[in-house]
Amino acid sequence: AGRLVEAGDLVKKMPFEPHSAIFGTLLGACRIHKNLELAEFAAKKLLDLDPASAAGYVQLANVYAATNRWDHVAKVRRLMKENSVVKTPGYSWIEVQSVVHEFRSGDRAHPELPSIHEKLFELDRKMKLAGYVPDLEFALHDVGEEQKQQLLLWHSEKLAIAFGLINVPLGIPICIFKNLRICGDCHRATK
Repeated sequence: AGRLVEAGDLVKKMPFEPHSAIFGTLLGACRIHKNLELAEFAAKKLLDLDPASAAGYVQLANVYAATNRWDHVAKVRRLMKENSVVKTPGYSWIEVQSVVHEFRSGDRAHPELPSIHEKLFELDRKMKLAGYVPDLEFALHDVGEEQKQQLLLWHSEKLAIAFGLINVPLGIPICIFKNLRICGDCHRATK
C-alpha cells in the first residue's frame, strides 16, 4: 500500500529473524514504489540469507533500472555473473490443438514469428487508438523510447496471445500459462 517505511520498521523490529520471503516481498514493494534506500537494505539482507537467490539480484537491478541508475544495474549484473547466479527466464505457454507452444521475450525461434509480429503490430495500433500507452518503466534496458516499446511488444505473454488470436477459433478462450509474474505493461495491455 506504499507504506514502505512502516513495513521496513516492522521487519527490523520482528521478534524473530526474518526469512528470505519477507525480504523478497519488501524488495518487490520497493520496486513498485521506487524506494532505493530500503531496496538496498532488503536486497543485502536477502542475499546474506540466500546468496544464490537470483530474485534478490534481479529485483535490486529492477529498482535501479526504475530509477535510471544504469551503472548500478550493470554492477548488479556483473555480481550475478561473478557469483554464477542465473536468472530464470520468463516463459509463456499456450496449448493449441494438443500442442504446447512456448515463447520467451524477444523470441526468435517460433516458426510462425512473422505472422505473430504482424498480429502484434495490428493489436498495438488498435490498443493505442483505444487509449493504451506502453508503460516504458517495465522495459528494463538502457535504450531509447522506441526500442523500449519494441521490447515490451515482444514480451512472451504478448507473443503467446497474438499466436492464440491467430490459431484459436473465434469464441474459444485463450489460456496463457507463465512461469513468472506478468509485468505491469503486459497486464495493462492484456486488459
